Order: sequence, then structure tokens, then C-alpha cells
Amino acid sequence: MLFVKGCKGVRVQGGKGRTHDGLEAAILPGKGGCVLLIEVQPGSSRPGKLSYDPWRKRMRLTVAEDARKGQANAGALAALSSLLGIPEGSLRITVGATDRRKTVAVSGLVPSEVLERLAPHVNGA
Repeated sequence: MLFVKGCKGVRVQGGKGRTHDGLEAAILPGKGGCVLLIEVQPGSSRPGKLSYDPWRKRMRLTVAEDARKGQANAGALAALSSLLGIPEGSLRITVGATDRRKTVAVSGLVPSEVLERLAPHVNGA
């Protein structure tokens, strides 16, 4: 179940009865689209898992690739592209290319659209 009022006051109820209040804090409006605040966990045995960390106010994304020579960045962009259903060229890491904490610009989608597309994939933290 998903209730969207602009982008504020969003309440997302995911699978197994878990509620994800505050997910909108990791999806901010930006120029020509929006910005995602994510934390990438490279070298994961369970790639593609998306969760929300309310303490850090970031989405956590696991990728199988190691954090070497941009492999984890490429894996994160590929996973987000798949989850959002948009081409990888619409995504760009603007901050944190060498850090786990990244800011990703999404072109062509407003925060409420991104929230609607990502909410069904968010697992409990």
C-alpha cells in the first residue's frame, strides 16, 4: 500500500506488514529530476537487496561487485536502473564516487515517481 502526498508525509507499507516511514527522506527533488541518497554495500552475496536505514536517512543497496576501479559504482547504477525501470544513462553519481555513501542524480523522474517505483522493492532494515 502506498500513499503519496506530494513527497512529504509518505507512508509506505512493504511486504510482510512492515511500514517504511521516512523513505522520502532519501529521495530529494533535484534539477531535471531528483536525487537519491544511497549507501552501497559492495561484495555482497545477496546483490540487489534494497533497504532503508532510518538512522542515516539513506537507502542501502547491496551489489555483488567489489569496490575496485568503479565496479561497485557500475553495479549500483545497473541495479538502480533495473529497479526504477529507466536506462542507466539517466543515472549519475554526483557525490561519493569513492565512498560507500553516494548521491545519485535521476533524470526525468520526480521524487513521487521514484518512491512509487522503489517502495515495492524495499526490505525492512
